[in-house]
Amino acid sequence: MDPLAERLACACVAGYAQRRYDKLAAFLAARLDRPVELVFSEALQPSRDATFDLIIGELSVVRHDARLARLSVRTLAMLTDGQGSISLTGLFVVRDGDPARSIADLKGRRILFGPEDHIEKQAAALATLEAFNVPASGELETRPACNIAAIAVVEDEADAAVISSYAMPLLEGCGTLAKGELRVIGRTDPVPFIAVYATDRVGTDAEARIQKALAAVRVQRDLLQAMESRYGFVPLAAMGPGQAWSDWRGPGRRAQSRDVPARLPERRQLLWSHTLTGPGMSGLAVAQGCVIVADKSVDDKSDIFRCLGADTGDELWKLTYPAPGDMDFTNSPRANPVIAGNLVYLLGAFGHLHCVELQSGQVKWRRHLQRDFEAKLPTWGFSSTPLIVDDKLIVNPGAAEASIAALDRDTGRILWAAPGGPPGYASFILATLGGIRQIVGYDVASLGGWDTNTGQRLWTLVPEIEGDFNVTTPIVVDGKLLVSTENNGTRLFAFDREGRIEPGPIASSDALRPDTATPVVVNNLLFGSSGSLVCLNLANRLSTSWQADDDLFSYHNTFIAGPGQVLVVTQSGVACLFRATETRLETISRLPLFDDLPDTERDVWSHPAIVGGRLYVRNLLGVYCFLLVVPG
Repeated sequence: MDPLAERLACACVAGYAQRRYDKLAAFLAARLDRPVELVFSEALQPSRDATFDLIIGELSVVRHDARLARLSVRTLAMLTDGQGSISLTGLFVVRDGDPARSIADLKGRRILFGPEDHIEKQAAALATLEAFNVPASGELETRPACNIAAIAVVEDEADAAVISSYAMPLLEGCGTLAKGELRVIGRTDPVPFIAVYATDRVGTDAEARIQKALAAVRVQRDLLQAMESRYGFVPLAAMGPGQAWSDWRGPGRRAQSRDVPARLPERRQLLWSHTLTGPGMSGLAVAQGCVIVADKSVDDKSDIFRCLGADTGDELWKLTYPAPGDMDFTNSPRANPVIAGNLVYLLGAFGHLHCVELQSGQVKWRRHLQRDFEAKLPTWGFSSTPLIVDDKLIVNPGAAEASIAALDRDTGRILWAAPGGPPGYASFILATLGGIRQIVGYDVASLGGWDTNTGQRLWTLVPEIEGDFNVTTPIVVDGKLLVSTENNGTRLFAFDREGRIEPGPIASSDALRPDTATPVVVNNLLFGSSGSLVCLNLANRLSTSWQADDDLFSYHNTFIAGPGQVLVVTQSGVACLFRATETRLETISRLPLFDDLPDTERDVWSHPAIVGGRLYVRNLLGVYCFLLVVPG
């Protein structure tokens, strides 16, 4: 089903759209030691679907057809093109003499879209129009193929059309269009292109052998040329039901993520991206094939939470509500979405709290922290990611009678509220300290612990130096509590048998003073940044093991701990993987993620997510999905 296959395309452009799948079939037959029968089609046909082992075609089209045919398929790999890319885009085209110069000029114009199953020509196109504040009104006008849409624009039947990027050379090469007759004025975000699927006819052992054979294409020079591919096939594991990044704390709140790779690929493999309408700082949550990301309307007057398909980036649903007002560092949501089962909890900077169904986006209940608890809006908005404790959702309104509160997470009903001070900006954690299970976190001036069932405050720690922003989140290490702030440095505290904090730290360091980036612990070493990358030794009373004065790490960084290594995404949009060693900074690999963007658009303040060999990152422009699997 690859539209660039020799049997499905014309030979009008030399060396293009003539992929020799007969060569691939012969290679697989030899590698697998079994016959391979090759069938070409532009669509799946239910009457014969059950006979297929593998299907190769446009990811969105195969998935669409498989759903209609009730055929179970799983993704094995993506095919790279001649430049090494695994994605394509939709092109917004107009007649050469049309006055439109950008997508923004299409407001009020008649635009032709592609079918629903071609996401680059419909879903991605609609998202791009929204980002340019060009609403698509009424029922969409669609055309079944790029050549039909292109001819309609040339013959003045429409003002513009969205066609696939791979089709443009063919339209001109075949003479459907005269060269220069259509002009490209914009592109959609990249979406995944050619994928390899296995059906349920393929067992576990056979799948492993097929994966190995596909990976071997990378070193077959003649076969790469026949397939018009630079790197052959890149593995793409389907996201399993147990794979999730439920909020910024990661999978199941474990200290380390096993999805951190052994090394990063030499070049980025962008699976998809989705342009957002406003900047934001809220992190990403990923589970059950969904990516939840916070956004803001173009006029800054409404919060938008979007649910995107984890494999494609297409929008599944969105929640929009009025949230006007001015705030430093944008007025978009700060708190990370939280996924728990089939529910997702969404907190905006102005206190709007929604519980919605993950798959449908239907609102189950809503609250407003400022109004419902008579709280004052914090300077930088409500920022703490809600915390799930058993059947409770813990939030921190910062009101006099509800410094923190527990809500029934199924209904939103208030279960308890604890009096206290205004809120801090860090997230709360659930910890067992001194043998007592408790909620731990900051208010504006102190650190504290609260009973999970009653909300009774168990202890209070006021730091020696006041004025910390209280943005970084505490870390539990072997029954002790590690805290790092910009004014008071890094401290390690012990607890008594009643679960109360000991007043003085058992270890401290002034070498690490982070104001926004929560550090991580790997191999009994603490890694963080405050002007430079710092490693502290927990086994030696937080002594400084090393300090790396690399400009790359001099600003905000997000840290993800892995088995024996640490993945850092820098504010400038560079992924850096280094070993968790106490002797020096031992870099394994670095991967620039946004080298194609201006410096001013690369900033990453949002916490990324890593799930199933994919890195989901949000910068100032949008959210991106990169494959971290190293080809071959």
